[in-house]
Amino acid sequence: MDASKILLAALPLILGWPAAAFAQQLRCDCTSVVDTCSADVTARGSYLEIKTDKAQCARVDYFVDGQPFVSVVTDGEDRQDWLARTDSPKIMVQSCQVCRDTTAAASPVRPRPPAAAPAAASPTEESAKQLEPLIAGTPDYPAAARQRRVEGYVDVEFTVNAAGNVESPRVVAAQPSGIFDAAALASVARWRYPPVADRAPLTLKERVDFKLASAPPVPAAVAARDASGPRNQCVREDAIFNYGESVDVGLINACSDPLMVFGCAEGTGRYAGRWLCSDSEQQGNVLVTQTDRRLGSRFAAGTEAGVRTFTYSDGFSVTRAPNSPYWWIACAESDAACLAGARQWVRAVAGQPSSVDPQDRSRVEIARSN
Repeated sequence: MDASKILLAALPLILGWPAAAFAQQLRCDCTSVVDTCSADVTARGSYLEIKTDKAQCARVDYFVDGQPFVSVVTDGEDRQDWLARTDSPKIMVQSCQVCRDTTAAASPVRPRPPAAAPAAASPTEESAKQLEPLIAGTPDYPAAARQRRVEGYVDVEFTVNAAGNVESPRVVAAQPSGIFDAAALASVARWRYPPVADRAPLTLKERVDFKLASAPPVPAAVAARDASGPRNQCVREDAIFNYGESVDVGLINACSDPLMVFGCAEGTGRYAGRWLCSDSEQQGNVLVTQTDRRLGSRFAAGTEAGVRTFTYSDGFSVTRAPNSPYWWIACAESDAACLAGARQWVRAVAGQPSSVDPQDRSRVEIARSN
């Protein structure tokens, strides 16, 4: 038997993967998204049941009690082992995207126009161009360093295996030394890269930056007392999901007051070249901290469109084009003036060409990502 076939057959055992899960990774190329889908995730005792409305390969990103999960689903249904920590876990589906099916019998699903095929890269060239992670996140900032206003960076070297998992991360340089090492290693260990079954392990090096916001952190008690004007400084990045053609950024609330968040970013696909806006008010969510006792509870409140039902949520997502910024306005749920200004801003920006400056369309202060 050909040596490459022997290695391919043994790879699931080497990686510790179930054979079925490995077959899914071979069949589903989720670096190429051909359509969107809807998904439901349900906790069933010792496993999670994931169902999609499309029979093709699909990648489903979701959170269970605040922890990120990714499942590759084939034929519309999949299961993932799960260690239950609560009787009624909070499950939030982040996205569902149909992946390219690599099997010869698979029929295409609304394929995008073909692009010119690039020349095949050698393993060395592939390593040199530094794979982009599918899933990355903002590292936890050490409390002592934040309090002392210390900034810095850590250079981490690690191996990416054929499954796209990070192995053996180690610090090769840091400034200042020893302050951010543990936080950087913990963050990089959670990154995920595109799986490629026949790819040799790649050694990569990435810099993890630790930069404080330009404005000092606002204590929650101070933010709660100040009931007027945007609370943009209360919004923080959490998880980042890179799908190649689009990037989903998860935002969380770092202050004690419940917030309505309004966000605009340059869109992708049919929205390419235009501003795509979304807001938690239209989604029926109010953003609270991940430890807020009200999390998951529902209530009725009046809006300019009438009385609506809202749910306290711990996350808000912005979808943007790769390498592009996004903008947001965060208002306390009781700040009528701020909410009115944010609604007007979204109506003035949504659908406009991306050459339009969002700052020129707002009468209240807006914030911009890096």
